[in-house]
This record gives sequence, C-alpha cells and structure tokens, in this order.
Amino acid sequence: MNLGLIITAAVVLAAVVSLVLWREPVFGFAGRTATYLREVRAELTKVTWPTWDELRKSTTVIIIFVILIGILIGILDWIFAKLLIDVLGRAFA
Repeated sequence: MNLGLIITAAVVLAAVVSLVLWREPVFGFAGRTATYLREVRAELTKVTWPTWDELRKSTTVIIIFVILIGILIGILDWIFAKLLIDVLGRAFA
C-alpha cells in the first residue's frame, strides 16, 4: 500500500473525529448565547427610559457637578503647589 494514502486517511479520520467531538461544545455555546440574547431583549423591554426633559436636567446637573469638582481640585492643586514650592522651598534652599 501507498504510505501517502495511509497518512491521508489517518489525517481525514482524525479531522472527522475532532469535528464530531468539537461540535457539541460549539452548539452548546451557540444555544447559551441565543438564550442570553433573548433574556437581554426581554429585560430591555422592562426598562423605564427617561424622558428628554429628565435627561436634559440630569445632564445639566452632572455637567455642573463635574465643573465644580474640577474647580475644587484646581484650587487644592494650586494651594498644595504654593505650600510645597514656597514653604518647603525656603526651608530646604
């Protein structure tokens, strides 16, 4: 018999066995993914979405809060920089 034919048959047999054994986890994963997506869609129908007015008010509050926190951090940074440069700079100069 031809050695190449035997090797080819062995590779084909190994590929078929691998596909049969591999098929179950792949289909299981696909089924779980489809179930998950159906559940996500069902949950999204239960969500109470804000109105445009509520969304605008919430966004305004968040923007104002971020600006105030930014100003506070800037002031604290300026104070600590002055302390470190002036006070410690003079002490160790």
